[in-house]
Amino acid sequence: MSLSGLLLTACLSVPVTSMPRLAGLDPVTMDAAGVEVAVRAPDDYDLPEDGAILVLSVWREDGDEGREERFELVPVSGAPSEFLQDRNKQGFTIHRLHVDRADAPRMADFRAYMLSLKEMPGQKGLSMNVTTRPCLKAGANPFKDPRVEIYLRPTQDEDYFTLIKERKVPITWPNGEARYCVAS
Repeated sequence: MSLSGLLLTACLSVPVTSMPRLAGLDPVTMDAAGVEVAVRAPDDYDLPEDGAILVLSVWREDGDEGREERFELVPVSGAPSEFLQDRNKQGFTIHRLHVDRADAPRMADFRAYMLSLKEMPGQKGLSMNVTTRPCLKAGANPFKDPRVEIYLRPTQDEDYFTLIKERKVPITWPNGEARYCVAS
């Protein structure tokens, strides 16, 4: 089976209407370094430097070859697209993000590994997920977890689509303490 036959998934709550867009992504031609992510979060929360991560995993179903990479996402400047403007609502902010350009060599290495699996026999799998870990702004309610929605823009030539429907994300550290934003 060719690598273009890989299953592309995003864990959690992917809307049914987004499944064709995900299934249509071609891992052979997709440049994950050009992927943009947008996160809609309540105004009482922010996304710090380590607040959003793109996780890519690739594996062979019948072998032990596999690899997972985590890429921290950094802010993108510029106006939001019409799609994102339509998804914004009062009391929320949309954060646009992409893989840090400093991670380009690691991304290229991951892509080369992924493409090397193309020549190997058997089924292959690809998983793509975005995790978020917002921080609480001063004065906000520390007892209410934020609800975020995540959007994906596969290339600069395409618009965003909903990757993960609105869902609660934890605001606490593993020790149970609320994660507050650090003043800069």
